[in-house]
Amino acid sequence: MIETDRGDEPAWRMRGCHSGFRRIRGREMMKFTDTLKGIGAATIIALAAALPAKAADDGPLLVVSGPLSWPFFAAVKKGFDDAAEAYGLDYQYIAVTDTANMTSDYPRLLQQAISRNPKMLLVGEFFPDGMDPLIREATADGIPVLIHNSGQTLWEDNGSIGFVGEDPYQMGYKAGQIQADAGVKKGLCFNQVPGNPTVEERCNGYVADMEEAGSETIYQTIGTGDATNPQAMTQAIKGTLQANPDIDGIYTLNAVPAMSALRAVDEVGRKGEIMIGTADLSNEALMAIKNGDLAFAMDQQPYLQGYLSMLIANQYLNYGLHPIGHVKTGPLVIDSANVDKTLEVNKAHGGVRGAS
Repeated sequence: MIETDRGDEPAWRMRGCHSGFRRIRGREMMKFTDTLKGIGAATIIALAAALPAKAADDGPLLVVSGPLSWPFFAAVKKGFDDAAEAYGLDYQYIAVTDTANMTSDYPRLLQQAISRNPKMLLVGEFFPDGMDPLIREATADGIPVLIHNSGQTLWEDNGSIGFVGEDPYQMGYKAGQIQADAGVKKGLCFNQVPGNPTVEERCNGYVADMEEAGSETIYQTIGTGDATNPQAMTQAIKGTLQANPDIDGIYTLNAVPAMSALRAVDEVGRKGEIMIGTADLSNEALMAIKNGDLAFAMDQQPYLQGYLSMLIANQYLNYGLHPIGHVKTGPLVIDSANVDKTLEVNKAHGGVRGAS
C-alpha cells in the first residue's frame, strides 16, 4: 500500500491527478486543433502487379496505416475518410488484418503499394528496419511520401515531406510526471508492440521522468502476436506484479493493455493501490477514468493524424505546399477533469476521439 495522507486512501488519489504542469524541465507545450467535421467513406485495399516505382499524376493515392481491429486506427481512418470527402479525394487504405506477423507484413504491404505507381503515399512507419529502406527507395524514385503516427525521428532522413503525429517521448515523459507527482515510487511500463520505436520512445520518456524524480521503473514487453490478446496481457502483467509487489504505478501504451492492467491489479488484490495510466483512448478506458479506476489517458488525437495528413496531401498534390517540420497532435491529457466532455464528443461524433 502506498503511504497515504489520510486513512487508507492511496496517496495518488489524495493528491489528485490532473493535467497541469507542476514540475517543468524543458517540456514543450502543445497547441491542439479543434475537432474537424465530415462524413467518412469506407475504403478497402486491393493488391496490384508490380509497376515501375515512379510517381504518376494519374496514379492512386495510397495510405499504409494500422490495423482497423484497433479502435485507435479506426479513428485515424475516419480522419482520412472525412478529409478525403471534404476535399474530393479518392484513396485506398492498406493495413494488415492479422497482427501476428506485423514486423514482416508491413514491409510487404508497403512494397506492394509502391509497386502500384502511386501519386503519393501516406505511411505509418511502424517497423523501420523493414519499412525505412523502402521509403527511401520510393522518395528517391520521385514518389512523395508523408509519414504519420510512427516515424517521427526518421522522416527527415528518408526523403519524406513531413510527419503528422505525437511526440512519443513527451507522451511518456508527461505520463511519468503525473505518476511521480502523485507519489509513485516504482512504475511498470508495459509495451505490447516491441520493435516499434515510437512506442518504445513512450517508455523511454516515462522512465526518464520517473528516474529524474527518484522513482524506480520496470520495462516489460509481450510478443506482437498477443498485442490484441487481453488475457495474455493480463497474465503477463499479473506475473510481474506478483514478482514485484512494490510496484505502485503502471503505464500502458494502448487502451487495450490498460484494461488488462486493471484486471491484473484486481486479480492480485491490489485494486486502488496502484495508479494506472495509459496512452490512447477507448470507450472502456474513458469510462474507467470516469469511474476512478484509471487515472489518465495520454491522447495523441488519432483522428487529426488522418485528417491533417489527407489535408496536407491535398495541398501538396494541388499546389506543392506542405508544412515544414513535425505537425504535433499529442500529448493531450484526458483525466477526471475533462473525461465527461470527451465522452460527450465521442457520443455525438462516434470514433473521432479514438474510442469505440
